[in-house]
Amino acid sequence: MEVHTLGKEKGSLFALVLALIVLGLGSLYLTWRSIAHQREIVEDHMVMTGSSILRGVENNLSRFRRSLRMNPKAAPLFPTMAEELFTELSHSEDIEFIALLGPDGKPVITSTEEKAKPYIELPPSVVNELEPGRAWHVMAQFGKRAVLISGLMAGPVLTAFTHGEDPRSMRGMGMEEDGHGMRHGMGRSLRGRGRDDQPPLPPVFLVVGLNAEKHLAQFRQYRRAAIYQTGYVFLAAVVLWSLAFAYLKRRGEGRKLVRMERFQNKLLDHMPDGLVTLSETGEILAANRSAKELLAPEGEDLPPEIIGVNWSSFTFGLKTGSAPYAWEQFDYQGRQLEILSLPLQASDEEAAPELGRHLVLIRDRTEIRSLEEDLNEAKRLAAIGSLAAGVAHEVRNPLSSLRGFAQLFATKLKGQAPLDQYAATMVQEADRLNRVVTDLLYLARPRQLDPVAVDLAELGESLHQLMRFDFENRQAEPVFEFDSGTVFADPDALRQVLLNLISNSLDAMAGCEECPKPGHVRLLSRRSQGGVWLTVADNGPGMDPEILGDVFKPFVTGKKTGTGLGLAIVKNIMRAHKGKVLIDSEPGKGAQVQLFFPDNDSEES
Repeated sequence: MEVHTLGKEKGSLFALVLALIVLGLGSLYLTWRSIAHQREIVEDHMVMTGSSILRGVENNLSRFRRSLRMNPKAAPLFPTMAEELFTELSHSEDIEFIALLGPDGKPVITSTEEKAKPYIELPPSVVNELEPGRAWHVMAQFGKRAVLISGLMAGPVLTAFTHGEDPRSMRGMGMEEDGHGMRHGMGRSLRGRGRDDQPPLPPVFLVVGLNAEKHLAQFRQYRRAAIYQTGYVFLAAVVLWSLAFAYLKRRGEGRKLVRMERFQNKLLDHMPDGLVTLSETGEILAANRSAKELLAPEGEDLPPEIIGVNWSSFTFGLKTGSAPYAWEQFDYQGRQLEILSLPLQASDEEAAPELGRHLVLIRDRTEIRSLEEDLNEAKRLAAIGSLAAGVAHEVRNPLSSLRGFAQLFATKLKGQAPLDQYAATMVQEADRLNRVVTDLLYLARPRQLDPVAVDLAELGESLHQLMRFDFENRQAEPVFEFDSGTVFADPDALRQVLLNLISNSLDAMAGCEECPKPGHVRLLSRRSQGGVWLTVADNGPGMDPEILGDVFKPFVTGKKTGTGLGLAIVKNIMRAHKGKVLIDSEPGKGAQVQLFFPDNDSEES
């Protein structure tokens, strides 16, 4: 059996999944930002290094210019001196190459060999727009290594020396000397070289190639470490999430198991049938509430604890056969019980013995048996009714004629003994036979009841006045005690029931010579759960035990002059009220008849 759950765990699982996604995305974003920031730091460091080297090379070239400017004939030596300087500086691990490039990107002076000379295609923005002395930086691939190329446009003096010209010949063109040599004031190209007809010198660019592998290797190491760290964190988060998920799932299964156990316990405890598990020795290992109530001794309000009690103490047989299964019926403590015993775990050798080896089911068939008896009695009454309906018409008409002639003979023969006595006996027997027919018709005819709240005090007073002479003639005293003031019943039917029972008590005490005189007939009432009990008791001779179980059947009587229909009528009336009638009698101790009238259901609701 599966119990539906409300899905309270879905919120926790969704929160865990969302937390994992947020943690993963946040970790990836922070890692990406950290790597990007570290890349910016490395690039800034390389740019600063390239700028420093670039400025250092420019300063060295400026010293060469100052040493050569006073000797015009030494100007052609500048390229050689610059190449030696570039070659010496390029021996450093941080410098890949140093070169002076023309506007087409071809090296004019370089530190590398002929076959390894760098060729850099300068963008138009550098050639046309960049001002002299302003550095620019770009990453490039030189061979198989990453290189940061830093460069700047050389001034006119350096440009003149690079092309082997004497810069002093250009002073008239607006060139002025500063602390580093000479600077121009004419624009980006040299428009004259002493004469106006000479073309301007092409610009020269000082370029330094910085080996970026060392810096990028540190960056890659940092990036790898950051990625690994993020992976470890993410993996740890996944592991923790998996553990949390497993914990929540286990907790959910545990809660589901607890709910299932509670549901099964409630289901078993509220079953109308009893359920008991027994060990191999017959010891009761488990029992639900219905089983405890069904096996409880009669009269106990609380069910006893039967766990640990041996099943044999209840005198019920225990069948261990496999099939066929058959219910057995037992009379136990005033109840009609049906019991079925089933073997458990017959094929499971590894099953826990504490779960039991036998299953016993117990059903209470007391009410069903009562309904079956009522049905059988209704069938008998129906048969009697059919007979009474046919006989009443055929008997009453001749009976009326016979009684009339008998009464006529009694009048005519009055004083002529013994004929007058014979005629009086004929009249009495005719009346008795008429009462039998009347009782048969009343017993068989369905009667529509109209129950109301009847005042018992008024009813008792009415019965006392009605039967006053009967009590006096039979030397009995009535005792009426009503703890409950009212009862819900049909007034006429209730009066008839009490008259029948009181008449039976008076007849029994009148025919008993050993009974104490005067006798007592007690009419009592008490309220119980769901209704009112009325009791009619006497201190007469009691009832014959042989007929005690059949007194409610028609024509069963212990009186010599009785018809045997009075108690059958009482039982029929009580059944119409949906009540109960019980008789308790012992020889020599009188008889007690208890009547239960249920309360009005509409008033209770």
